Amino acid sequence: MPLEDLKKKATELSIEFDENVSEDDLNTLVSQKEEELSSDLDYLRNKLKFFEEESKKAFNKRDIAMKDKKALSSKVQELEDKLKNAVDKEQLVKLQTEFEDLKKYKDEVERLKEEEELKKVDEVERTKIQFRKEMEKMQQQFNDIKTSLEKEKEEAISKEKDYQEMIKSLRGNKLESEIVIQATKYKAWSPNQIVALAKGFFTYDEQLNKYIHLVRDDKGKIVDEQSVEEFIKDYLGKEENENLVKGATTDSSFDTRTHQRADTTTKTNSKGKYKANDPQIIKEAEDKNLSPADWAEIKERMEVKQLKMREKK
Repeated sequence: MPLEDLKKKATELSIEFDENVSEDDLNTLVSQKEEELSSDLDYLRNKLKFFEEESKKAFNKRDIAMKDKKALSSKVQELEDKLKNAVDKEQLVKLQTEFEDLKKYKDEVERLKEEEELKKVDEVERTKIQFRKEMEKMQQQFNDIKTSLEKEKEEAISKEKDYQEMIKSLRGNKLESEIVIQATKYKAWSPNQIVALAKGFFTYDEQLNKYIHLVRDDKGKIVDEQSVEEFIKDYLGKEENENLVKGATTDSSFDTRTHQRADTTTKTNSKGKYKANDPQIIKEAEDKNLSPADWAEIKERMEVKQLKMREKK
């Protein structure tokens, strides 16, 4: 770009420079300023508005030029008509010269008009393209930010879900521990068995921050609530659950000393009906989180208890 054009450009961009500045230095200043302003949306809008106004002025000039052209065309036509009808040679030469001058003037006006229009249109279009690119860039940045936020939201939801699952698991472990403590307190033969049998009766109360058992009547209406200790105490105190408690009356064929042992999956009850190595016993014991030996003995005791109840009837 010529130095004069660079100075004009620098002035438009409000760049201060020395009149003796070199073309390269001024070009660098202009480039830096344009790069600085290229991301400024307000600047682009103002620049677009400026070129639109300049275009409007150019179009107004074009309209004036069109009027001049029309007037010139009429004048040329008038001269041509005079030439056709002219008789005087001097007048003819004069008219011919005037005609040529007017024609040259008309051509020059049209050329300048076209150059100005093309310059303004090109500048406006270039600014529009630049503006559109900046808008697309900003839209892409917005989309990237939106995608990043959505990803962070999904990760947060996932972490919250994992956290809630962990809390639920910890609460479940705490419930099982409390059942074991209470089952041991009320002399259950196998506290782990009581966990398997009783934990499904409890509901976690968010307000009380603990597990409770909801007592319902025959119609399903809640009439009371029990703590873990209250429920385990009542549960083990029921007649049908005597076989789960140490010291309960059982058939003499069962020696209470057989319960004073560590849980094991290898022990078998050779005298009873149920064997610890029976596949069915093993499967049922796994479902109830008990050793096969414990489950075989419990089933034996339950059967004896049921037999006694039938004999009483």
